[in-house]
Amino acid sequence: MFNSIRQKTIVKQEGRIEVLSPELPIGATVEVVVLIEPSVPNFSITDKKWLESVKPVKVDFSLTEEWLEQAKCEGRE
Repeated sequence: MFNSIRQKTIVKQEGRIEVLSPELPIGATVEVVVLIEPSVPNFSITDKKWLESVKPVKVDFSLTEEWLEQAKCEGRE
């Protein structure tokens, strides 16, 4: 029978993690599975400046519909 320990920890310098538990017998063979929680993308300042510099584009939907019709006729759709 397998026992398990579920524990959250924070990654330390050089990617080091620690699992401390009195349930871990000294000398026991264990398997460690590390699941990394998804995080919010960390935008750099240059990314933010780039995003702020992007100007909105006005789309002419009649032109878009015309292009789609042409694409259908040419078999590109």
